[in-house]
Amino acid sequence: MLILGALSGIQDFVFALPEIEGGQARMLRARSFYVQVLTELLAVRVLHDLGLKRDALLFSAAGHFAIDAPAAASNMDHIVQTVSTIRRSAEEWLFARTGRHLRVAVGLEKLTGPDGATPAERYGRALADLRRAQLSPWQPLAAINGRWLSDRLVGALSDDGSGAELYEALGRALPSARWLLVEEKGAAIPGTAATSFEALDYRVFLTGEHAPPKSTAALLLTDLRRPGSPPPGLDFERWLSRPLARHVPLRYDGSPMWFQEIASHARGARLLGVLKMDADSLGEAVARCLRRAAHLRDLHRFSQALDGFFAEELDGVLRTAPWNSVYTVFSGGDDLLLVGPWDRMLDLAGLVQQRFQSRFQSERLTISGGLAFVKHRYPIRLAAEQADRLLERAKAELAPGAKHPKDQFACLGQLWKWRDHAAVLAAGKRLAEWVEVGAVQRGWLDTLLRLALLRRGDIRNAPRSDGHLATARLAAHVERNWPRRTHLDSRRRAAREWVERVLARFDGFDTSDDLDVRCLPAIVRYAMLATRTAGEERGS
Repeated sequence: MLILGALSGIQDFVFALPEIEGGQARMLRARSFYVQVLTELLAVRVLHDLGLKRDALLFSAAGHFAIDAPAAASNMDHIVQTVSTIRRSAEEWLFARTGRHLRVAVGLEKLTGPDGATPAERYGRALADLRRAQLSPWQPLAAINGRWLSDRLVGALSDDGSGAELYEALGRALPSARWLLVEEKGAAIPGTAATSFEALDYRVFLTGEHAPPKSTAALLLTDLRRPGSPPPGLDFERWLSRPLARHVPLRYDGSPMWFQEIASHARGARLLGVLKMDADSLGEAVARCLRRAAHLRDLHRFSQALDGFFAEELDGVLRTAPWNSVYTVFSGGDDLLLVGPWDRMLDLAGLVQQRFQSRFQSERLTISGGLAFVKHRYPIRLAAEQADRLLERAKAELAPGAKHPKDQFACLGQLWKWRDHAAVLAAGKRLAEWVEVGAVQRGWLDTLLRLALLRRGDIRNAPRSDGHLATARLAAHVERNWPRRTHLDSRRRAAREWVERVLARFDGFDTSDDLDVRCLPAIVRYAMLATRTAGEERGS
């Protein structure tokens, strides 16, 4: 019997934190880590209560887990009852401890007799049951013996603040933590200094010691910094080889950087870039994997490869320059949410896509992304919502000249295919360089952007006549202001040649194969951000 479990409301829970200057970064990391731990503990509870070995766990990542439990007619009712009891207990705990944000649902593959179902059919049945369970959040709490007791669910849908102290302590401990240990509730580690908390009937310990903590009652143990093979003497059943720690930029004293400090690493405008990316049409890829699979273990290998990319490979990238100023909100399963200096996030998005394509091209799997730019004081929850809307745009809309959605990137007010990403950034950087060396005046960029938007009809309430006259106005502006082709300075001459080419194709922006014309607003916006001065920052 295939068992699928899923936590819902993760983003609401992670971002339900005080909007204070320094505490945002520390508590954000703590709450994201907390969700990772809860997912592992739910899987551990199902395995333990059903008497299953660790190898029955197909995957556990990004708030989801799958377990392939040996089932026969004699124990099917036992599995159903046990899983139902676990879900009810978990929902009671989540309802009381997570501000009603986190919910859990479990789906079971229903078998009614001898069955020769394929792995794809088995997964489909379990997934359908999971979807039904997700449509009835809190149902195990509100219905007793078939009677609906709605008063049990009355309560504000917000964190009451009771967990703030826990997340503060967890946020302080994570940067220096080395080991994570899980035992039954009430346990303690003799003689070991550790930060600990209770979760789902377990006790979780974080220690920064070099050697793993000694515990004969450990249910789970992992090295947060270098997951891999278990230490000598520790069996496979208790060892978690997946990484749970994610990279966070640190100060010299080991504490997480504030978002203000991260933004200060940006070129020009001191803005944060909030990047959200996830795999396109993952359900179709899973279906393809299972159609050719002989066993559900193939799903384990596929999900392990995905989580290995987002949780391990990218984590390794972010620990190296120039990406080590990027903050990981979450990265695992098939998606990520990262925060960093705005300009580096544009380059990083391209790097992530290149690595993803190299890793999963054979699976016909693509990835889309959205990047929002915000000031460091802007609430991170709202910034993530902006990035999410841009991601949905990349998945649903057609980029200019594209025949299919997805495999795209949305940012700087435009949408383009990944194959154009490097060229768009290169054009923006070149235009910014011309401003910095004096070949182009920065004020000309504002004129160029406004005329481009007028010509495309992208300025709300602007008279139609302004759009029709935009090309003529640009021609006059170029002739009056931009350097001549005969200028001795090669960069001034190149700038004039570039703007003349743009002008010649200005009216054909929607059909042009010239990327500098098609993505002109994004290119100009990049250059304007890259050349913004500290004085403009204070005045904005």
